[in-house]
Amino acid sequence: LKHCINRAISLKLQPSQRAAGMSMSSAEHEPLAQELWHSDEEQASSSSGSRRLVFAAVAWSAVLLVAGADVALGSMSSRPHVRTSASASSSGTAGLRATVELAAVTSAVPSYASEEPVETCGMAKKDDSCYKNVVWAMAEGLKIHPEWYAGLTRKSLFEDFQKHLSLDSKSTCRIPCPAPKVCETAAPSSTCWTNTQWVATIGVTDHAEWFPGLTAESTLEEVQNHLHMANSTVCPTLACNPQPFKIITVFCWSVVRTEGYELGLVKAQLNKQAGIFACDDYALVSTKELNLDGVKTLIIPSTQVSGYTGDGTSPNAPIFIAAWHSVKADGRYKAHDWVIKADPDTVLLVDRLKMKLTPGNQPTNPYPPPFKAKLGAGQWVANCDKMAGWGKGWGEGWPMMYGSLEIISREAIDNYFANEDWCKNQVPWMGMGEDAFMGLCLRKLEAGELFLKQGDGVCGGGVCTDDSYQAYHPRKDISSWMQCWGEATGQA
Repeated sequence: LKHCINRAISLKLQPSQRAAGMSMSSAEHEPLAQELWHSDEEQASSSSGSRRLVFAAVAWSAVLLVAGADVALGSMSSRPHVRTSASASSSGTAGLRATVELAAVTSAVPSYASEEPVETCGMAKKDDSCYKNVVWAMAEGLKIHPEWYAGLTRKSLFEDFQKHLSLDSKSTCRIPCPAPKVCETAAPSSTCWTNTQWVATIGVTDHAEWFPGLTAESTLEEVQNHLHMANSTVCPTLACNPQPFKIITVFCWSVVRTEGYELGLVKAQLNKQAGIFACDDYALVSTKELNLDGVKTLIIPSTQVSGYTGDGTSPNAPIFIAAWHSVKADGRYKAHDWVIKADPDTVLLVDRLKMKLTPGNQPTNPYPPPFKAKLGAGQWVANCDKMAGWGKGWGEGWPMMYGSLEIISREAIDNYFANEDWCKNQVPWMGMGEDAFMGLCLRKLEAGELFLKQGDGVCGGGVCTDDSYQAYHPRKDISSWMQCWGEATGQA
């Protein structure tokens, strides 16, 4: 039976079709069974009449099993019961008139069909030992021992790392199942991606009858495959294999004033490849070219601000709105998942932050907003919950995103860019701090919110040895910045 199912799969259903759960129409069953019979005619013809009849019946079983897409190769829990209505003839095709039922195990099929299920391939599942080993290899191992991972890079997929680990006889990792030969997972903002997001977040819950086989737990790749099979105009291709874990990438930037301590501080960070210079890409924003090797300077008219806001902070919204414009014009942020603006005196630990931002690892927000994030609106991160000290929860601008570290997804910042003028008409932005303006704008746009409290002295503080934080602030001189960075990373 296993042999016949394997043959049926190879003859009719290609890997891309099996991944999508494609089934055959009943009209296709008999031609495939005949094709299967003839493909192994030598084996069938060399058998006795009764064995040929059994072989024909088993061939039909294989076709029905594959066509139904309900039983995977090597994992059958039952085997066919054969009931014949005609005897086999030497012509080799009359035996196809056998009728097959899928029933309990009987003696009609040889004993090898009752072997235990054997899963020969598959992706690691979250929290099993293989998953943990692959995540470590991607996040840490490649950096520490690149020689262990020949041919792999930071851009390699989870399945590439798992396949590499599976080659070790001591590994608990199986080889991943092959992806469809022609596949492309929908890109953000594409028509397929937009439809996939809607189905995954709204469609399967509000209109479950429209999407049989899908649930709220279905992966985006499964949703895309469903849409592709239903309407290839919406989703032109099948999705590639879903990746249980993905190293996100970040674009980081800082505004640097040419007078004062900030320029010297960022030079020291660059020398250590620390702070924003540990990001996947970065830029500095200033009023003139800073001439730092390998670092692009984005020019804005001014970094000067005077006066205070009502809560005693700097009314710097106009300066940073101009800075965000320069980041948009530069365009490199679009190649990354998140955009991070950090002040020069913020000790930022990028790798630690990435792990918190990775889908599936994001912590539960203790201050959930009273609305469901809009589809495609992106996410941003609040980091200060002072309001909890006076018994308040979400609301009245809290929790806030303090400006020492602003963490905004690519989708959310694109959302802001598209609606900046609208936001300006909603709030008195000219007299506001930029962090307050950005947070209020993203809330009005109903972007998704995360909360990651940081070791910010302006909001309760935190010691540099506390690894629950991903950033510490303020450290305004080189000595204190490097000391904190060393304590936090163990590289003092």
